[in-house]
Amino acid sequence: MQTECLQDVESYKVWAGDNMVYGPIELQTLVEWVQEGRVTPQTWIHTASRNCWVRAKDFPSLREHFPDAADTVYIARHGAIAAEELRRFPVFARFSLRDLQQFLRFGQLHEARPGDYVVEKGGPCDAAYFVVSGEVRARLIMGHEEETLARVSEGEFFGEMGMFMQSTRTADVVAESETRLLRLTAPAIESMITESPQLAAPLLYAMAQSMARRVTGNDEKVWR
Repeated sequence: MQTECLQDVESYKVWAGDNMVYGPIELQTLVEWVQEGRVTPQTWIHTASRNCWVRAKDFPSLREHFPDAADTVYIARHGAIAAEELRRFPVFARFSLRDLQQFLRFGQLHEARPGDYVVEKGGPCDAAYFVVSGEVRARLIMGHEEETLARVSEGEFFGEMGMFMQSTRTADVVAESETRLLRLTAPAIESMITESPQLAAPLLYAMAQSMARRVTGNDEKVWR
């Protein structure tokens, strides 16, 4: 990027973590988004007057507003998760740093090695899982044959349908690689609704959308 792009202009656009472009906005709003954690040092910013994209960390007007690196890594129970990892999930892309910190209070970090079971068929549907990194595979074993139902990668979640139905797992879910997942139980979601409804509302809406797609999808098998 050329240095002449790195200057204040009348308006800006932001390429957010959900791969959507927001704007145009003024500098004051852009600074507020930095302070809220919606814009990180790696976020691409479009400058209107020069018509080019610049990393936010290379924007002189924004540097002083970024928090220290230690402020962008949060602790879930049993481990650490970075804010940028959570922003891979569309539902969290617009959450502020404070919102992400509050959300992680309700979850537990679960780590799995390749081949490890995350959930087993017939087990209780007591939680939803958010794939922070890595990939898992839902499978059915019938006799000597194995059928893959779906693959779930980082930035996606699964298990919400069975959790709300309070049923049993209809398939095994195994880790395909070194995988980190955030486990969110039904009681945790109930607590979130009471303590932090501003977090629970978009999360429940995203889960409802996911369940609707699975139920109405013509080419997808419903598993939970």
